[in-house]
Amino acid sequence: MLFDLGDIGSRGDIKSLLLKEFERQKYALNGLKSSQKVDQVALTETLSEIDKAALNINQSMGKPNSAITESEWLNAIRTRLNIPGGTSPIDLPSYHAWKNTSSSQRRELLEKYVAPLLPWHEACQIFLRLLRQSGEAKDVVAHQGAYQQAPSGKVYQLMRIAVEDDSLFSEISANKYLLSIRFLKIDQDKKPQIMNEDVPFRLTLCQL
Repeated sequence: MLFDLGDIGSRGDIKSLLLKEFERQKYALNGLKSSQKVDQVALTETLSEIDKAALNINQSMGKPNSAITESEWLNAIRTRLNIPGGTSPIDLPSYHAWKNTSSSQRRELLEKYVAPLLPWHEACQIFLRLLRQSGEAKDVVAHQGAYQQAPSGKVYQLMRIAVEDDSLFSEISANKYLLSIRFLKIDQDKKPQIMNEDVPFRLTLCQL
């Protein structure tokens, strides 16, 4: 996970994309200032929250992943992760020694690596929370495990699916002509089984 964060943070377009999304969200929320159906105090707090997160991103210096990618120790570990037994005490004694330090020491080092990413984490949390809250949920049924819906003409940014049965998961395909959802059941010994029974679930399409 730490190396995944490092790879994602290396993208040069993350900052501009995130700030652009914040501006778009602010534009949409500012349009609600005259609505009597909207809690104006909560709206003002949300706009301030966006401004603060955007400011923190703008003020962040350098690449957010530099603490991870520039660590010689982490790079040595990464080069051996895909080798069977590559992180053994013989090959990486320093890694073995670190794993045997106290939990507080391990946490302190990990927090040092992820600290530059925290403003980005906070910004992403705000963006996703607002996007998720913008959706309207409806209860639908996937007949014999399959559900299809023609687009309404709106462009959605996120789709959420909630199903009560924890042994089920969904496969989704979507384009401008059709949204298609198929439910499958987890089988630990065989490949997932396509459901041939009706599956009630909650569908939320989000767009802000």
